[in-house]
Amino acid sequence: MQLSLDLSPAGKAEPGGEEGSRSRASDTLQDLRAVVLGSGSSGNAVVIESGGERLLLDAGFSCREIENRLRSIGMAAEGFVAVLVTHEHSDHIRGVARFAKRHGLPVYGTAGTFADVDLGSVERRIVASGEPFEVGEFQAEAFSLPHDAREPVGYVVETSGGSRLGLAADLGARTQLAWGRLRELDVLLLETNHDLEMLRNGPYPWVLKQRVAGRHGHLSNEQAADGLPDLLCDRLRYLVLYHLSRTNNLPALATEQIATRLETCGARTEIVVSHQLRPTQWMEVPVRSAQARAGTSDGGEG
Repeated sequence: MQLSLDLSPAGKAEPGGEEGSRSRASDTLQDLRAVVLGSGSSGNAVVIESGGERLLLDAGFSCREIENRLRSIGMAAEGFVAVLVTHEHSDHIRGVARFAKRHGLPVYGTAGTFADVDLGSVERRIVASGEPFEVGEFQAEAFSLPHDAREPVGYVVETSGGSRLGLAADLGARTQLAWGRLRELDVLLLETNHDLEMLRNGPYPWVLKQRVAGRHGHLSNEQAADGLPDLLCDRLRYLVLYHLSRTNNLPALATEQIATRLETCGARTEIVVSHQLRPTQWMEVPVRSAQARAGTSDGGEG
């Protein structure tokens, strides 16, 4: 098993264009690059980049904080083509209206989400579960998730070169629909919100504990680990542990459960732990990987 864990923040990155799609270490042209600007109950945001175009997936920090975190990884706010939002909770949409207006971006989300989000004059584009749509050079598809929001979704985003990133967070249970959409990915962002014992013995009121652990709450470390075998494949380069609770989880606990399951399955996948306070490393999928799907599309063991 090839398994590595990088807890360091993202390094300085080129601010965009063709050079921004090259790996600094090897100068290899990348088909997809992604970085989590931050994730947790106080804010979530992910940058996806390909061919000089960028998407912002959720904008759960203030506009200023998003821009500050972009600067911290050497990236300007220019070059984005859209913002995709998963649902209307503040830790996912706090800065969306201001960031989108300031940079002239459309916002994609479900009708239910937009019913509870005030975007002012910002252009909104409605998406529906199971209906693919184009965003610049990207292809994307939303899929429904069980969560206590109006119409929450996860996303799969695919580049023109065939690299695929999927996000499933803020879901209280694994579903056949979600797991069906999360197959054959290069990068998977999967919620590992809480350790069940820490939640049970923690400071939350009982009603809130029931909500978090319920079907429309959040996915635990154990639930995520149990669902991994169905999602593993040879092309899966990165597994991002996403939306960790700072009260009811520890990075070491989440990593241990996921790493144990990956080892059992013989998976060669790198674990990346997202953080509330700082960006992750860059996750890069080279063009050569995007062009070699036929021989690497099956199996999660090896």
